[in-house]
Amino acid sequence: MLRPGRILALLVLSLLFTLQAQAASYPQNPLQLGDSIYVSRQGVYKFDRNQAQPLWTSLAGIETFAPVAYRDLLLVGSTQGLYALNSASGRVAWRIEKQHTLFTPTISERAFAGSVHGELYAIEPGDGSIAWRRQFDGWVYSPAISADNRLLWSGGQAHEVYALASADGNLLQQTATTQESVFSAVDLGDDQVGVNLFDGSTLILGNNSRQVEATLAGDSQPTGLLRDGEAIYRSHSDGSLSAFDRAEMALKWRRTLTPQNLIMHPSTPGQLLLGDQDRNLLVLDLEQDSVSCRFEHDGRWLLPLLLDSGEIAFFQAVMQPPGLLLVQPHSKCQK
Repeated sequence: MLRPGRILALLVLSLLFTLQAQAASYPQNPLQLGDSIYVSRQGVYKFDRNQAQPLWTSLAGIETFAPVAYRDLLLVGSTQGLYALNSASGRVAWRIEKQHTLFTPTISERAFAGSVHGELYAIEPGDGSIAWRRQFDGWVYSPAISADNRLLWSGGQAHEVYALASADGNLLQQTATTQESVFSAVDLGDDQVGVNLFDGSTLILGNNSRQVEATLAGDSQPTGLLRDGEAIYRSHSDGSLSAFDRAEMALKWRRTLTPQNLIMHPSTPGQLLLGDQDRNLLVLDLEQDSVSCRFEHDGRWLLPLLLDSGEIAFFQAVMQPPGLLLVQPHSKCQK
């Protein structure tokens, strides 16, 4: 017979497993899973983090978007439909809507993919079967998913933000906005999502209220949004980064970090990798709100990421044969 303490421990482990199983997965480019790094640029590549040459390439010559992992599959949107690749070999497991441009889905119990032609898809990620689809005006981005997996938030070309039931695509709330949204909605935790608008502002919407609960002001087009601890960070096309207090939704500070086009890149908790699409990469220590590392490179780098070792890695294009190389500038990051 199991002791009460043992039963409680098993119940806790079961709950944790359930919560982890329900957690949504979002596209990221590059995507690091252990020692494997998946990157998407005119095809999809798998790298070992310790070697420059790819382990495999797939979908060569096809314009592909950021990948997301589901079990032993890698789901990738493209201008020729949505692909599922075997993560070990790169072989195509399934493909849907080959005549349309679909964005890489977000994944919880199902995969939810937006598209350029305005349909939002609910897809069974194991086999690619379509559970439901809903049409909108103009393109629609892949949604943010509530923690309980019941609610989807999406926006796109139309000046609207949509809350939908994940089970059947039923439209629960439609909120008019002053501008188009900039990329997908972002899960901010605490039952809230953020939607960036082209005018520089960010709408904070509640999963429970399904209403706009706050607006973060801005005057330069946002390029990224991130929640870390008690702050929300937003990057801008003018090269600046803003930090907002999570509780008060008030601006804490705004700093110019690059001449223009500041972009957020895949990072590790407590740190934020930023770049300007040209020469500069820098790491912001989010506890200290200070730049801990800055890196400059002669020539263009592609798709940087901050490894869990604290090192910056990025990719460089090569002509013969066409493809990518992984570069880790170990000693070039200046404090």
